[in-house]
Amino acid sequence: MARWFGKSRKANKAAGMTGPSGESGSGVADPRADARKLLDEDPLTAADALRLGYGRTGDPAMLLAAVKAMDLAKDRYQADDAQRASPLSGLCMLYRLRWQRERDPQLLQQAVEYGRQAVAVAWTGDPEMGRHLAALGTALEETFRHGDRLEDIDEAVAVHRRCLDVIPLDHPDRLGQESNLANALVLRGVAGADLALLEEGLERTRAALRVTPADDPAHPARLANVAAALAALALTGSPHHLAEAQALYEQALREFPSRHPARAGIEGAVRNIRKLRQARGI
Repeated sequence: MARWFGKSRKANKAAGMTGPSGESGSGVADPRADARKLLDEDPLTAADALRLGYGRTGDPAMLLAAVKAMDLAKDRYQADDAQRASPLSGLCMLYRLRWQRERDPQLLQQAVEYGRQAVAVAWTGDPEMGRHLAALGTALEETFRHGDRLEDIDEAVAVHRRCLDVIPLDHPDRLGQESNLANALVLRGVAGADLALLEEGLERTRAALRVTPADDPAHPARLANVAAALAALALTGSPHHLAEAQALYEQALREFPSRHPARAGIEGAVRNIRKLRQARGI
């Protein structure tokens, strides 16, 4: 499960972020309401508010509204603007999310193109460089999953490692990027039957999960990341990992919102693991 950098507190407020009790952090029932107020004065923040709201609710209308707002931001920040890269990396994230729902290959290709553009135009010392790299890396991972070109996953691993190089050790989003790199390592390890990469990926996912509070919105994704690494190791000769992989996937399903787009893939993974365990008697 990919994790992207959060944006501003202003965007979090507009997204109506909620705690475990379900109480809105902004006091607004509909996350789109505050985002609409921001649209004219700050379309970039509005787009991020809608993206964050989509991540919480899975509402496809919110995703499409985020794309429209980010397009407005792209038009506002031209080539000579210091913020030019931000709407481009934002579109990379959003088109990847659209791909997850719509399965149109052109959406995924566009996501990668926007990500490359963002990294290319970002200025030296851009504090958002980690965000731009993370967006591109996750889009490349998705491209590899559905195209099997090794150069895509090799580039994704390199981009994620570069991302960690530019993120301060105390940055609040560093943990999410560690998870992104772990996901890419697992994919590359499976593709090349490389146990060293798989073990590195598993250790990084476990480390991220250990320090993620149970009520953190990222917790179910971190559970799924560890489960995916365990399942990959199981398929490369260590079947004893299957039971733990299934248990973690099932826990992730209990924690994800009912309409979260990741649920279908995890449910399929659980079904496959159950079949494998039954066939092998474990």
